[in-house]
Amino acid sequence: MRLLILFLFSFMQCFAAQEQEEKREAIVLPVGEVHRGDFFAMGHSVEISGVVTGDAYIFASQIFIDGTVKGDLLAIGGSIEISGNLQNNIRVIGGQVMINGKIAQNGTVIAGNVQTTSSSETSGNVVCIAGNADLAGVIGSDLTLLASNGRLVGKVMGDLAAIVGQMRLTSRAFVGKNFEYTSNSEAWIDKGAQVMGKTIHQPSFFQGLFKGRLLKIFLLGTRFAVVLMNFLYSFFIGYLLIRYFPENLHKALANLSHHPVKSFGVGVLMLIFLPLASLLLLMTILGVPFALTLIALNVIGFYTAKTYSIIWVSNSVFMKIGLKPNKVWTFCLGLIVYFLLTGIPILGIIIALTAMIFGIGAAVIAQTPKKFFQQ
Repeated sequence: MRLLILFLFSFMQCFAAQEQEEKREAIVLPVGEVHRGDFFAMGHSVEISGVVTGDAYIFASQIFIDGTVKGDLLAIGGSIEISGNLQNNIRVIGGQVMINGKIAQNGTVIAGNVQTTSSSETSGNVVCIAGNADLAGVIGSDLTLLASNGRLVGKVMGDLAAIVGQMRLTSRAFVGKNFEYTSNSEAWIDKGAQVMGKTIHQPSFFQGLFKGRLLKIFLLGTRFAVVLMNFLYSFFIGYLLIRYFPENLHKALANLSHHPVKSFGVGVLMLIFLPLASLLLLMTILGVPFALTLIALNVIGFYTAKTYSIIWVSNSVFMKIGLKPNKVWTFCLGLIVYFLLTGIPILGIIIALTAMIFGIGAAVIAQTPKKFFQQ
């Protein structure tokens, strides 16, 4: 997951500076041409038939590589075909991926369908995550496979570890060490297939999980964990506001006390405007990094905003029984009541949404110069 996130952000940064180049219908590095350094390309179709002396970063609907890449290949595409000479690692994500070339190091492939031909050869380890995987050729070390359907026709010189729905080893298949797989059904191992080590079948965890009582315990435990993490996060945010940001908290609570209608209105506008702005930015290439950042801020901000409302209501209610306002224990008691109320079907959703809207509006007004909200 970390690799995927870093990969996507690298694409955004690298391609932003090449906007005009990306708009071409096809980007081609022809036979005989040498591109020195790293190669960046984005478009409808990208073809590498020449030589890239550095890494290749590619994002396209169709990707064809029958040349040489001396560095790493990092590619995202609808259809990816690799028949060239890759002298380092490959990391590819695609709808359809076909490999019939040579990879000198390791390979990571995530795709809907993956096919490697008998002429393909990978010297290092391979990690393959796919809906359907049809693997021929030679893998020089270990293969880790996660797939709905897996079929091994070629050779795996090391261990084969698989988590699959269905797995088949054809008569041409060869596993140099152990074949260990997790599946609800037995693997089909044809006569003539060779496994030099042990064959180990482990039933899927979900096979037992979805058999009655264990599922109920799992779901109950998961729900409790979510509520507990939500409570601890909210308590932590409230503690920070009370202890270290009293001035900010005072402004927000003052807005809720003196201008509740204005706070609610601004909260509704923010709830509509911010997601809409994120969507519009996602529709542009240069706006994607800003959109992702704004989406993350939206999630954190919306989730945190309710804290202002909880503190405000806690102060108003519990002051009547002698508790002091803006104190941790006053807030903690109010937070417990809030979570009990939000556990009520339908009513809980209304309470949570209302608290979020009031909190967003109060927080925005507190951080904005008064002239923008003058009546």
